[in-house]
Amino acid sequence: MPASSLNIAHPAVFPLGVPEFFIRLMTESGDTVLDPFMGSGTTALAARGLGRLYEGVELSKNYLALCVERLAKET
Repeated sequence: MPASSLNIAHPAVFPLGVPEFFIRLMTESGDTVLDPFMGSGTTALAARGLGRLYEGVELSKNYLALCVERLAKET
């Protein structure tokens, strides 16, 4: 799977296909996905796109703002 080409304010953004693969494999529609290191929000985007709920934890206020921004843009 190719590395993400996103140029956003996070140093380790991975392709959406990575969390999508594992979310499909390990959950069913309507399940909740927990991401304890939310970072840029890629896992939340994948979960939402696959009909799952999501919860995330992020200590960095900057990364949290980035995640909120990404989720709002890709609604």
